[in-house]
Amino acid sequence: MRTTIELSAELHEAVRRQALRQNTSLAKLLGQLVEQGLRSAADEATPSARSGRFQVIAPATPHAHVTSERLHKLIDEEGIL
Repeated sequence: MRTTIELSAELHEAVRRQALRQNTSLAKLLGQLVEQGLRSAADEATPSARSGRFQVIAPATPHAHVTSERLHKLIDEEGIL
């Protein structure tokens, strides 16, 4: 599919130079970069689900446990409530 995009002069020059180094077209390289960016954003997306009316967000590390003690400490440190 064909589309038009706007790039700053500096970004255009950087992508053009990289395309030359990789012996590929500017359009093909831009397509690859967009695809990589989208894949990376999907990998970094925080998994979440609904639990009743609340949004439940998965912890960054699968084995992270939030205890009431840790929660109270955070509330005290941040001055929340």
